[in-house]
Amino acid sequence: MSSPLYDWFFHEPFHSIFLGCTTSLSLFSNGLLLYIIATTNSSNLGPYRYLLAVFAVCDIVTTMGHAGLQAVLFFINLSLLFTQRSIFLVFSSDSFDTIFCLIFIATYYQTFLILAYHFIYRYKTVTSSISRSFTDSWSRTRWIALGVVVYIIYVGGVVGGCAVALTPTEYTRANVPAEIMELYGVDLRDKRAGFTVAAVKNAASGEMEWHPLNLSGLICCVALFGATAIVIIFCIYKTSAAIRSTENNLSEKTRQMQKNLFHALLIQTAVPCFFSYLPLATILVFPAITGISLGAFGNVLFSTTAIFPSIDPFFVLFFIKRFREAVVRLF
Repeated sequence: MSSPLYDWFFHEPFHSIFLGCTTSLSLFSNGLLLYIIATTNSSNLGPYRYLLAVFAVCDIVTTMGHAGLQAVLFFINLSLLFTQRSIFLVFSSDSFDTIFCLIFIATYYQTFLILAYHFIYRYKTVTSSISRSFTDSWSRTRWIALGVVVYIIYVGGVVGGCAVALTPTEYTRANVPAEIMELYGVDLRDKRAGFTVAAVKNAASGEMEWHPLNLSGLICCVALFGATAIVIIFCIYKTSAAIRSTENNLSEKTRQMQKNLFHALLIQTAVPCFFSYLPLATILVFPAITGISLGAFGNVLFSTTAIFPSIDPFFVLFFIKRFREAVVRLF
């Protein structure tokens, strides 16, 4: 099988250079955001600055996952498999490849949950004077405890669903497309190689075979992701209406600050959607609609998901006036 024209994108040295650049930029931008949060008097932001710090840490964890795992997504002949470039992570004769894949999946999915926390906070802050809720009397400790419990359930559901339903079996290993070895030099039929697999094409019959267990794992991940998306969409609608509402007795200065924070949050959400979830959706949906496999180009799209953690903090630093002024003073 001949290599595609764009195979340089996911081969050495470009792949390592690309990840090195995105990792360095992410550590700088998120480190700068954490430093500005810690050293800038931003009492008007209240506890929201802690949520911004959590998001920065989340970005760093996601970046380190990309850099350490060097994730590769194979979509060959409609077979969808996910693994890492530096395979055969073996310690004491035991392979940890699949475990590291599951950890990366957790870091990949946690972003939208953290964003949902941001939107809930912004919604509660903006509507506090015009609506009443049973959560109005909740202490910060209760909110933090609820956030931790939801995070554990969410990440546990994603990792548990993938661990039960999408880890390799003898069948999926035997039906790994031969093109993967030709294009990437990765032998996933080796029992030391771990990966996650959504579906494979039967090598003998040439038919796609979806199994109930695989589908249940995918449904679990989509349902959890969809739940956070519903929360975010609801909060966007309500927060936008509350900021514009004449019933909301906000001073002009406070209203403008809330608008700026809301716009920053929308961009924080748009960046991972555009650079992370849209490429993944294209990889999954495009072949299903057209019947055309993206092949190795799917991995080019997936590689772009390493970009968003490196540029997200710059929008926060720009839209929050005190942070923007602090950066100007610092440099």
